Amino acid sequence: MDTSNKRSTSGISTRAAVLFLIFINDLDMGIENWILKFADDTKIFSELSEVKDCDKLQKDLELLHKWSIDWQMQFNTEKCKVMHIGIDTILCLLTP
Repeated sequence: MDTSNKRSTSGISTRAAVLFLIFINDLDMGIENWILKFADDTKIFSELSEVKDCDKLQKDLELLHKWSIDWQMQFNTEKCKVMHIGIDTILCLLTP
């Protein structure tokens, strides 16, 4: 029995899933903050205690944006969210 292209529970083939993971493998190159990648979901997060932390996060967002243009794989901006946790959080104006 050939299992090289079995369907996963999500409906995509195992081969397609592996190729996708290889495709996005370099997504986090140069990123300074924490980044989580799971399937087609990406989260970037950081503790912002100084203005320079906002600048670092903005730089990372710009790197992700450049990657998406270079690889013609746009992020779904409708699903992009910013979450502030805590009382004394620094509010940053982040742009895509």
